[in-house]
Formats: sequence, structure tokens, C-alpha cells
Amino acid sequence: MTQEISGWIVEWFRSHGKSIDGGQEGLRVDFLQSGLLTSLEIVELVAAIEDRFSVQFSEADMQDPRFSTIGGMSELVSAALSRDQGEPRSFDTEGANERSRVG
Repeated sequence: MTQEISGWIVEWFRSHGKSIDGGQEGLRVDFLQSGLLTSLEIVELVAAIEDRFSVQFSEADMQDPRFSTIGGMSELVSAALSRDQGEPRSFDTEGANERSRVG
């Protein structure tokens, strides 16, 4: 599952004109420190991941060192999805979308 999530995130980067290697080295690039993404692009990426995988990042997740790499984000999402299998999911504040809390 983590590999599928990573692949989706790599494709998101590419669709936004960001050249990133989909191999192990590319998955470890710190896109926050490297300036690969602007602050607006980071917000867009987080929103896209939350929508695509029906998860919601908490403030603690965003402080997690894994949050700044594709591989790390994939691990956070995968862990949340694994925990939530078979469990009812909570609803967002508008009640429109099912969401799982990451972390």
C-alpha cells in the first residue's frame, strides 16, 4: 500500500511540473527543506492527499519528521489506512466526506 501511495504522490509532483525521481532516493528528498514546493503547493499537496486517501493530517502529523518526504508521508497515510480497516471512520466538520485521522 505504501508503494501505491508513494507512486500517487510522485505523480502529483510531476503533474505540478516538479522533477522528482520516483526511486528510493527521490522518496527521501526533504521537499520542505529543499524548497521544492512553495508553501501554497504544500497546502495543495496535503489537501490532495487527504481527499484522495480519505485521511486527515493532524498538527502532530505535520510536526512528524516523516511529513517532509514522499516516503514518510506515504508511511503516515498507510499506517492510518491500516488502523482504520474494519473500523467506522469519523466525519469531517461538514459531514460531507469520510475522513480517517492520520497519526
